[in-house]
Amino acid sequence: MRRLLILLFVPLLAVFCPAAGAEEGAQIPPFITTPDEVVERMLRLAATGPGDMVIDLGSGDGRIVIAAAQKFGARGIGIELNSRLVEKSRENARLAEVAERVSFIEGDVLATDISQASVVTVYLLPFLIDKLQPRFQELRPGTRVVSHAFGMVGWKPDRAETIRLTKPHPGQGDESVLYLWIVPAEVRGTWQSSDLKLRIYQNYQELEVEGSLGRRVLFGAQGTVSGYDVAWEAKGARFRGRLEGARLVGDLLVDGRTESVVLTKVR
Repeated sequence: MRRLLILLFVPLLAVFCPAAGAEEGAQIPPFITTPDEVVERMLRLAATGPGDMVIDLGSGDGRIVIAAAQKFGARGIGIELNSRLVEKSRENARLAEVAERVSFIEGDVLATDISQASVVTVYLLPFLIDKLQPRFQELRPGTRVVSHAFGMVGWKPDRAETIRLTKPHPGQGDESVLYLWIVPAEVRGTWQSSDLKLRIYQNYQELEVEGSLGRRVLFGAQGTVSGYDVAWEAKGARFRGRLEGARLVGDLLVDGRTESVVLTKVR
C-alpha cells in the first residue's frame, strides 16, 4: 500500500523537485486533491468542532479548510505555495459562504507559523512530513494532527483508519489510510506525593513508570498521555489523572480502593 501511494504521489514530487534544466514555463504536473469523503472523515477523526482552528498544510484548492468551516463550524487557515491555488481557494470559500471564517496564506509549510492550530491536517509526501514532525511535537498539548496516507517515523498514531472510497478519484487508489496523533504534554521526570513516588519515562504519548507506594514497589507500570490526560497501570494499581501545571492530579485505584492524589514534580 505504501509503495502504491508513493507512486501515486510522483506528480506531487515533481512540483517540489522540478527536473534540472527544465524549460521555463514548462507545464507543472497537477496536484492531487483529497476526496471529499476523506476530507470529512479526517475532520471527524480529529473531533473538529466550532471552537477549533484548523490549519491545513499544503491546502491546494482549500477544500479541507472550507469543509471545516462549512460542516463543523470551525475557523481555518490554509497554507499553500502555489499562488494560483491560493486565489482559487479564496474564491471557493466565497462561493461556499465561509470567507469570513477562513483565510489562505501563500507560503512555505515548513516556515509558516502554525502555533495557533488546535487541528492540523496534512496530505504531503513523507520527506515533508519528516521535516514537519519536530514542529508538530511543539504544538500545544491536545492539538490533533491528522495525516492522509503517510505516518511519522517513531511516533505511533493514537488512531488509524482505512477508508474504502465509494467512487473513483483522480490520482487516488480505491482506499485511503488516515492517521491521528494527539500532541502529548511533557510528563517525564520524578513525581511524588506523601506516600507515592514515581519516575516517568516518556516516548511521545507512551509512558513507562517505576516507583513505590509506601513500602510497595510498583512493577511493570505502563501508560499513556493524551493531551494533558495521563493514565498508567501496574499490578494492583491504576492511575487516571491530568497534568495541571507542575502537578499531576487524579485518582489512584489500589486493590479495589480509590483515593484522590496530587503529585508534585520534583525534577
